[in-house]
Amino acid sequence: MANSHFCSQTCIDDAESKGPMILEVPVGHSTFKSVADQFKASWRHVGSTCPAVRRIYKIMMPPGKLASYEAYKTAVEGKGQFVAQGRSAGNENRRWHGTRRVCNLGDKGHTQFCSQSSCSLCSIIRNSFDITLWGKKTGWGRFGKGIYTSSTSSKSNDYSHNDCKSSLKAILLNKVVVGKGCKMLQDSTSLTSAPTGFDSVLAEKGGSLNYDELVVYNNDAIRPSFLVMYDEP
Repeated sequence: MANSHFCSQTCIDDAESKGPMILEVPVGHSTFKSVADQFKASWRHVGSTCPAVRRIYKIMMPPGKLASYEAYKTAVEGKGQFVAQGRSAGNENRRWHGTRRVCNLGDKGHTQFCSQSSCSLCSIIRNSFDITLWGKKTGWGRFGKGIYTSSTSSKSNDYSHNDCKSSLKAILLNKVVVGKGCKMLQDSTSLTSAPTGFDSVLAEKGGSLNYDELVVYNNDAIRPSFLVMYDEP
């Protein structure tokens, strides 16, 4: 199928019906190249060499989780008419997110989720993001109570932590409905939603940030799409 990670709609339906689960993407597949190239191109930390990507997994979520995301995207598109501007529906983009991994999910032969509540990686892949868990690790956010991602893989790497023995690190590449983003350069820690008339916050490099952040304030504005395993930088 054109513009698809799968060969047919039947394969897509079958995989989604068995979700949540992860499916390893073959190294020679165009999807592997697309994700690995984005990881490499967006590794921007000066003086740091981009590590090699070793494995990529497609994240399959249950149809219900995908339906609520698509409904939100449709609503944002209806307001913003982004397709008419030559953008994707809802101004959807792929953004990185690093988090804690307690188990060995993503290592060779490890594709089953753990049940440990402290394993944020498994929790996000199983259930997607949950804004009620905001601040659990840091206790604050530069742009308030939201879900944070970045176009810069090396920034999200700073938030990727292994609480397990592994030679690889894990990072998530997510689908995010950006909609109309409000550009900000200075902290605004009291936000609980995007400013009036906007769907997200685009925190740009400069001001109080060395690298960009994208913040959404609705669980249905984001879904994890790929699990990327890479060498320790």
